[in-house]
Amino acid sequence: MQNILTLHNPQNARDYYLSGIWQQETLYTLARRHARERPTSCALRDADVRLTWREVVDWVDSVAEALHRQGMKPGDRVGIWLPNVVQATIIFLACSRNGYVCCPSLHQNYTVDDICTLLNRIQCRALFAMPGYGADSDRNSIFSRVADIPTLACVFAQPNPAAGDPALHEGALPFPDRQPPSALSTPDLNPDKIVYLAFTSGTTGLPKGVMHSDNTLLANGRALVEDWGHTAGTTLLTLSPMSHHIATVAMEQMLVAGLEMVMTNLRAGKHALDWILETGATYVMGVPTHAMDILQAVRDRNMTSLGEVRTFYMAGAAIPAKSRRSSSASA
Repeated sequence: MQNILTLHNPQNARDYYLSGIWQQETLYTLARRHARERPTSCALRDADVRLTWREVVDWVDSVAEALHRQGMKPGDRVGIWLPNVVQATIIFLACSRNGYVCCPSLHQNYTVDDICTLLNRIQCRALFAMPGYGADSDRNSIFSRVADIPTLACVFAQPNPAAGDPALHEGALPFPDRQPPSALSTPDLNPDKIVYLAFTSGTTGLPKGVMHSDNTLLANGRALVEDWGHTAGTTLLTLSPMSHHIATVAMEQMLVAGLEMVMTNLRAGKHALDWILETGATYVMGVPTHAMDILQAVRDRNMTSLGEVRTFYMAGAAIPAKSRRSSSASA
């Protein structure tokens, strides 16, 4: 059988399992294991909310039940157009639990038209969005364009306090409460199902879709945790938005090691260095421009260390030598 438009190969899959690169756990079952073993340990944090492992799994189960009640089936696509809030990771884990395909790479700089195009391309069945979020949110609303995406079965709205209007829009459902659900569908325990559909940046043409299973994501996370010695005591801060793949790599490591993952705080006046110090981050993930900006802030403040940070992960283009010495590019 030829490999056409797929890298799936049964023999390779067997080899991956035999070598331990692939295992029987999913993103969701790892979270559930941490919740059982260390329920009160911190797991997930944004600018306003900090959750324990038990709270994470309870909320994941609530979201999973809400989607199931809307008629969602395994393989259905779920879009996330949200800022850096814990709900973005909660939805991703709910998709792993129920066998849905999560599409988190709907970026803040996309317009409503851009989002409609991408959601139609993937035949999206459920969308989580926030009023006032997006490149043209001052003129257009994704909630008023639901009819332009005929495959949508449900839309959930996350209130935006910054917009001064936490009310729901255009009949969207409220984001599910953080409550243990009363009855649940059976979790999808297949670690080789497609759980993630990400889009490339689109800098060289239309964004291209890239698909991953629980196993292909976790194989990367397991390698990073093992090679770099991360533990449950590590505090990981991702400076990249949750819609970017770096944040997904952060989530992988969070689930493998059982560490706390902190999301970047993009609020005006909150410098990345201040957030590093406030959260006690020991491991920071970002791109070269983040590092350039932080190092300049360290110099400006005459600091001799980067707080508790011991590891700084950077992905992307190399930093020019001149910039390493003197530049301060904004993140």
